Amino acid sequence: MFVRITVLMLCLTLGCTAALGADPRCVTTSYNPSFGVPPGYTEDQGFKGRFDYPSTTSEAVPDFVSKIDFRTDWRAYMNAVLDYAFDGNEDGTEAGVSRAFHVQDNNKRNWYHGLWMDRTATGREFLHGLTAERPTLKDQLKEGVDGGDQTWAVGFYNEIGATTFAKVFREPCQPDLTDILFPVGTVSFKLLFSSVSDDKVPYLKGAPTWDADIDRVVAHKATRVHQEVHLVQLDIAVRDPRAGTSGWVFATFVYSKDVVSTDPWRKLAPVGLMWGNDAHAEVDQPVTQSVINTDLKGVTYGWPNRSVMGWQGRLNGPLDNLNSSCLSCHGSAQFPRSLLLGNVPSKAVDPDPKNRTAYGERLRTYFRDIAPGEVFDSLTRFFNDNTNRTLVHAIGLDYSLQIQTGLEHLCQSAKDGEKPFDVVDVPTVCVPSSWTATPLFTNVKDQATQRKELENVDWNALNAAIR
Repeated sequence: MFVRITVLMLCLTLGCTAALGADPRCVTTSYNPSFGVPPGYTEDQGFKGRFDYPSTTSEAVPDFVSKIDFRTDWRAYMNAVLDYAFDGNEDGTEAGVSRAFHVQDNNKRNWYHGLWMDRTATGREFLHGLTAERPTLKDQLKEGVDGGDQTWAVGFYNEIGATTFAKVFREPCQPDLTDILFPVGTVSFKLLFSSVSDDKVPYLKGAPTWDADIDRVVAHKATRVHQEVHLVQLDIAVRDPRAGTSGWVFATFVYSKDVVSTDPWRKLAPVGLMWGNDAHAEVDQPVTQSVINTDLKGVTYGWPNRSVMGWQGRLNGPLDNLNSSCLSCHGSAQFPRSLLLGNVPSKAVDPDPKNRTAYGERLRTYFRDIAPGEVFDSLTRFFNDNTNRTLVHAIGLDYSLQIQTGLEHLCQSAKDGEKPFDVVDVPTVCVPSSWTATPLFTNVKDQATQRKELENVDWNALNAAIR
């Protein structure tokens, strides 16, 4: 009892989680523990994650899931989701500092963060819990702008979606990956920031900015330095059965100085919305399951190196990979990650009609409509696993890249022997032989053998930025 009380008191201090009934030593922190508290700050000024996932919820499915047709009035649908996401999340200041999107303080609606996103060099930074994603490429945000600017983001799930996290992470150090399905009415949204200067990208003038602890040297690890990042993009995802096979609607906003609002967080222009991958479209046919805001042509797309937002006219945000789309990227969420396809294709396919075979193959292998619970690439293998080269049957994660990334960061942390994995058993989901056992995840090997298996997986390859 003393141990459990001590752990829970520690969680109140550090903003961590120790699920009741779980191993009391399994305490997970809110921000990257390797970097700790930056100079000039105190522990209580750090990001506090919301991980007390509810096993059930009384929250009603949001009205827009049934009352607004996203096909005929996509702007109204996007605005309704945005209002839902912002409700109670812009409120309050503390010591003159905005508490915007400190979702743990929202007294109108419950929102939650993804677990284990704190670990590894790309894990949550101290001030806002931002995680690193893919740097920008040349001409990505605007023609003539060099790439290399950092991208940092933080995402949230509503209470309905958090019930799935409660099931997966009932035992935080031993995730349960059976039957992962998000209920209808699940809403997720994500804020994406960039270190790019608004002098380079004029439409970002006046964008909300956050100080971020994103480059600072600690014990020879990757550097982190206190600097400013600008809001560029906001993504939304809704589990909406009207979407058809995929069961999900994805949409994206971009910050725009030209949007009229006294609230800088609300100066968001809709980029577009999608509910399917147009998996059967021919090379010379327009897509019909993505809607793009053509008012942004010449602003976020429309130049030689970015003629469209996503692959062949599909939806993507300004910070996203041109070879993919919102829905296809998230549809690839599974564990272990696809060894063959990853989360985004390694390169584009020439749309020239002479290459129809290559175009069709890209549609069949990547731009498929994945149903909730379906696996994107069922037979895969752990990266660089030299102890067990057998193909394993992956488990679908129902479009949640946050769960996928969290699991990968968890396994890297266990491999490194970080707390609590210096004292608790390694997660069986991280041990390749567990995936070939019957029943699944049954592992009778001793801890020394399991840790050796972990060492033979190239988790750093899995830690690559997704977008």
